[in-house]
Amino acid sequence: MHPTKEFTMEHNIIIHNIKAIEILEQCVEIYPAAYNAKPWNDNWNIQTAKALLTCYYNTPNFMGWAARRNGQIIGCAIGNMEPYYSGSIFILKELFVAVNCQGTGVGSGLMAVVKEEVKKLDLKMIMLFTRRPLFDFYIKSGFQEMVEAGTMVYAIE
Repeated sequence: MHPTKEFTMEHNIIIHNIKAIEILEQCVEIYPAAYNAKPWNDNWNIQTAKALLTCYYNTPNFMGWAARRNGQIIGCAIGNMEPYYSGSIFILKELFVAVNCQGTGVGSGLMAVVKEEVKKLDLKMIMLFTRRPLFDFYIKSGFQEMVEAGTMVYAIE
């Protein structure tokens, strides 16, 4: 499930599999700033980010990749394989890039690796949830909007 292949991008960026919780913990360090900025404007901290990413890591059929430059993690893509009626699919839970590296191709590089690795496993689809301001990024990566689907939320008061 965790191939050891590394992918080298421009600007000395290496993308590799997340094969240990220690690598995931390094991803935690950049998560809050990535999601506390626009367009998300969330309120993450290290504790809540660690809880979320650890939850994903412990999910059956976890798959994840980290992008590094000069030994520092600058982006991550995290998800898991799930069964589906048409065959197994990959659910991309998170794709995030350090704030100072956004817009430099790191996210696109991570997405390219995710698509390549998922294809090798003969998975039928990658599915993700995102906000509208990021639709263009995913459309450029070949994704299509599922117009017949929507996200529902029930707030507990």
